[in-house]
Amino acid sequence: MRARSIRNLFILIIAACSSATSSYAQDASRIFIEPDGWSIGTNIGLTDLWGDVGTKVFLDHYTNSKYFDKVAAMGGMFGRYTIHPCLGLKFGVNYGVLYATDEWNYDKAQFALTQGSDYYQRYARQQRARATIFEGNFMVEFTPMRFNPEKNRANKRGQLVLGLGIGYFHFTPQNTVALGNKFINIYDLHIEGDGFGPGFPPSYSLWQFCVPMSITYRWDIGKHLNLGFEFMYRKTFTDYLDGVSGKYIDPAEYKKHLSAGEAATATLIQDKEYYKNLGQPNVAGNLRGNAGNKDAYSSISVTLYYKLLAREGKWWTRF
Repeated sequence: MRARSIRNLFILIIAACSSATSSYAQDASRIFIEPDGWSIGTNIGLTDLWGDVGTKVFLDHYTNSKYFDKVAAMGGMFGRYTIHPCLGLKFGVNYGVLYATDEWNYDKAQFALTQGSDYYQRYARQQRARATIFEGNFMVEFTPMRFNPEKNRANKRGQLVLGLGIGYFHFTPQNTVALGNKFINIYDLHIEGDGFGPGFPPSYSLWQFCVPMSITYRWDIGKHLNLGFEFMYRKTFTDYLDGVSGKYIDPAEYKKHLSAGEAATATLIQDKEYYKNLGQPNVAGNLRGNAGNKDAYSSISVTLYYKLLAREGKWWTRF
């Protein structure tokens, strides 16, 4: 299923590029608005992890009182090739950190009427997740208002840009031990028994594909320079970005498959709520996350790129 989706995406990208390049020839209006050729750029901004750890509701994610207690960031570089003023190809690499915590449910948990509410259960779980990300992506970007360079709206400095593509990334999931603050790598601890054999989830790969989607508003600020604000959302095919996916397991299983030290550490990471007197230890089989929903991550970035081939002039002064 994943391979078919990726193949269909490539077909769509190739078709879009072929259509644009065959429909237009280079002309003066294109040279002034957005000449064909390469740009190089950089981006930096804040990241968000959308998984099992943290809030369930999008609005709660950004409006809870603890959101800015610990922010995560990502930055990178990219090359962009303009085929037509309305169509460009972008190749980028990014490195950064993702973060989420169940503490973000604190505000709503205080008003929960019962301990069975979703807000309370998420808060009581007390999981804190972090992942380092190294990502490469290939995007097709479409600037709708420049589809026809002869139209006046194509001459605006500010333009909305939509992007769709494919990415490949490596992640390193981390968590804290009990209620401590130090993050450690958890892949080799098999917190939910992944890879332990029959009756347990299969092992997962730290290399994964994603489908990035972006919406950007960009301003031309000179013959060469362009400044933008970009929101990019990546849909992934894994549920382990935050290390939480399925069910609690019997801590005795750790002793069967791990060293004594690793088993003790895994036990302290798996189930944390009773360390803060928020509940009793979970029994094997209790839900720890929702394995049916794959994780995602996003970034809100400032972008700056330099056009190697300059516009013929400050085109916005011509109108």
